[in-house]
Amino acid sequence: MTGKSHNTTTNHMSNTNTRNLVLSQPKAGQGENIQVLTLPHTTIQTETSTEVKVEVPGIDPSDIEVGFDNNLLQVRCARGELILPIHPTVDASKIKADILWGLLTLSIPLPEIPEARTIKVSVHDSAPAPAKKPVAKAPAVSSKEEE
Repeated sequence: MTGKSHNTTTNHMSNTNTRNLVLSQPKAGQGENIQVLTLPHTTIQTETSTEVKVEVPGIDPSDIEVGFDNNLLQVRCARGELILPIHPTVDASKIKADILWGLLTLSIPLPEIPEARTIKVSVHDSAPAPAKKPVAKAPAVSSKEEE
């Protein structure tokens, strides 16, 4: 071996994660020098849910904010943020977030698909009858016999 040392860094993230590790565009009202780092993540579809694995190594779990507003699921921490659009028919109360060893797992239930149903068609033989007007009654006349 010669006296040269080789400094090799191994990237343990998948290609999908590497593509997601990009700087987002500045948000409205922010200066052009402010950029937000998108958190590396992978998405896995199961039969009942979508699982999003977000890499947040070294971050205290109490410093991770997960919120849902206006059909957007938001993850924020010191390392960056991740904003995911969620289908409007997803029951947001069933979204779960768990963390283990720097890997935040978001479980998002699949959108609820309305069941197919048959709608009965009512058949009318004729046009609807006109509404009846109430008949005004004459005031009752009392007859008293004179004595």
